[in-house]
Amino acid sequence: MRTTEEKELYRPIAEYAVHVDTFVSQDSTIADALEKLRQKPIEHKIIYFYVVDAKHHLKGVVSTRQLLLSQPHRKVADVMQSWVAKLKVSQTLHEALELFDQHSLLALPIVDLDGKLIGAVDVQMVTKEAIDLVDLHNRAAVFQMIGLTLEDGKKLSLLKNYSLRMPWLLCNVFSGIVCALISRFYEHVLAEFLILAFFVPLVLTLSESTSMQSMAQSLQLLRRPRFSWRVVWKKSIYEWQLVVLLSISSGLLMSSISLLWGGGVETSLMIGVGILLSALCSAFLGTLLPVILYRMKLDPKVAAGPVVLMIADMLTIGIYLSLAAWWLL
Repeated sequence: MRTTEEKELYRPIAEYAVHVDTFVSQDSTIADALEKLRQKPIEHKIIYFYVVDAKHHLKGVVSTRQLLLSQPHRKVADVMQSWVAKLKVSQTLHEALELFDQHSLLALPIVDLDGKLIGAVDVQMVTKEAIDLVDLHNRAAVFQMIGLTLEDGKKLSLLKNYSLRMPWLLCNVFSGIVCALISRFYEHVLAEFLILAFFVPLVLTLSESTSMQSMAQSLQLLRRPRFSWRVVWKKSIYEWQLVVLLSISSGLLMSSISLLWGGGVETSLMIGVGILLSALCSAFLGTLLPVILYRMKLDPKVAAGPVVLMIADMLTIGIYLSLAAWWLL
């Protein structure tokens, strides 16, 4: 299901069209075309001169330079460019943005189903519209990733809002209880190596940050018009390579700090490796879970955030303490 912003991107481009007065007839001479243009009360910005036939079908485009420098007696049809990138009235703002990007044009004509010129859009107009929608989407995405939507507080009753938000908060409660149980199971490790407890909040924070960053990249991929496993796989490999570098850097930094605190070489190495493994697993989770939810026809923006954080916390504390038990005892 498309969001409000996505629906806006798929609105017909005709809604953004402006009337075009700067058209010339293909049968006119350059002199006649210039004279008719001078007589028109043109108030909009002139970018291109579109060429039409007697029935107003779009036939080409002619530049200002060609109109001004060509011999006055020549026909417009002789100097025009017959191929012209154009939009059909049924196409969308999203398709217009893609066409602007593909051809690097400043404006695009819009034709009806019969090929008649009905208007034009310029790149500045559609780009501003898209930027406004992206800004709205980014603000909404911040709330959606923590289990909210901007519309919830505006349209729903207090009890309805409570019923929507509480399940996501329960994810945090559940993960906290599980993490406490895991810590209780490994309390003998924490008792013998107290320095491990000092780094638990930091390990969890790094893991959560890594999972959320990877999740954000994954959600960005899912905003593409067409889903492609090949693209997802390619981008995921790149993301995991980046996470490896970040995790190694964080692990080395934390190992050095714990070593300075008197944790010992073996304990410091274990902390560094624990950070590396938990960050890698969290990044894998953050990348994969939104894709799974998307393929299950669920909204990945709303569900992924709380669920990723919940699983990342449990996974991290489990990896960290089980590794400590295996390595140090």
